[in-house]
Amino acid sequence: MSAADAAALAVLLRQAQWAIDDAAHRVPEDRFDGDEHRDLADALEALAGMLRARADRCMVLDQPSR
Repeated sequence: MSAADAAALAVLLRQAQWAIDDAAHRVPEDRFDGDEHRDLADALEALAGMLRARADRCMVLDQPSR
């Protein structure tokens, strides 16, 4: 994965974080409609697919000790 691809993935991860944070605040107040639920689920599934694809090509350069 190129540096540009990695940066684009990082942006998508941050956007997902913001969307999840927004949902976490709005869902308990019943201010998150059905379309928003579906849109967030679709976005998270797409992001999960990207992460799985990247995991198959990922090479860890330095693994922290446990």
